[in-house]
Amino acid sequence: MQHALTLNLTSSTADTISLARSPRLLSPAELDALDARIASNADNWLADNAPKPNTKAKTDLEPKRATGRKPKSINNPFFGFIGCTTYWGRYPAFASDVIEGVARLDWHDRPVGVGGKSMPLSVRDLTVILESLPDVTTESVMELLRLGARHARRYVKAIELIMPWMMVSRPRSLCREMEGIDSDPTPCAWKDQDALLKPSAEELAKLHYDLRTLTQYKSAEEYETEEAIGSAFTGDVVAKTSRQQHSKKYEVLSLLAKGTPIKAIERETRVQPKTIRKWRNEVFALAA
Repeated sequence: MQHALTLNLTSSTADTISLARSPRLLSPAELDALDARIASNADNWLADNAPKPNTKAKTDLEPKRATGRKPKSINNPFFGFIGCTTYWGRYPAFASDVIEGVARLDWHDRPVGVGGKSMPLSVRDLTVILESLPDVTTESVMELLRLGARHARRYVKAIELIMPWMMVSRPRSLCREMEGIDSDPTPCAWKDQDALLKPSAEELAKLHYDLRTLTQYKSAEEYETEEAIGSAFTGDVVAKTSRQQHSKKYEVLSLLAKGTPIKAIERETRVQPKTIRKWRNEVFALAA
């Protein structure tokens, strides 16, 4: 009997020990509550102990404002007025000397004795810029001609030198075209709306009567014939006088009036002494 009780106690003690050693699993509800508690504790810890964000890093991401000198921009008033499709063409005659002269300047500024070849700017590229760009900048020239920034700045400076001389040398027709003035003359469209300015039939008859040719002494045909003969005779006399007048006569008479000898007059005017004496005698005859 005592042995049986001892066996029961031994078995119950073993069961208790086995239950204590085996872990107890949490239910799904307990797991959700535990997850929420851990997340709340983590958020509180980060709020107290996490490093503060660097405000300078945000400003670095923002685009920087443009500072310094603004890029040079030249307004091109000849845009649309010269080019392959215009009347003046790509190489306008009035500006060819200006463009070629500026293109041949020393754009590389190499000292004397230093090696290298200083090439002039391209006349074609300068005219293409004037034809294609309304505003000439370094960036637009780089994009148009596929050039580097340093070489593109040379073309921008050349356009700056060319522009005022082209404005001065442009022809008058191009000036009117650039100012929007129509160069083709148009007929006057004026119309008289005043009926009082129109003469009546009686006024016209009186005007014709006042403008009639007077035929009291001769007929109209005779007057016209005399007028034609007189004009022809006058023209003939004037033509003969102009043909007979010597080009050196006035000079010779001036020298004679000063008392210059005939030989000296002959050497100076190349007029023969016989002619000089003849003109002198004519003057004496008129004076007498």
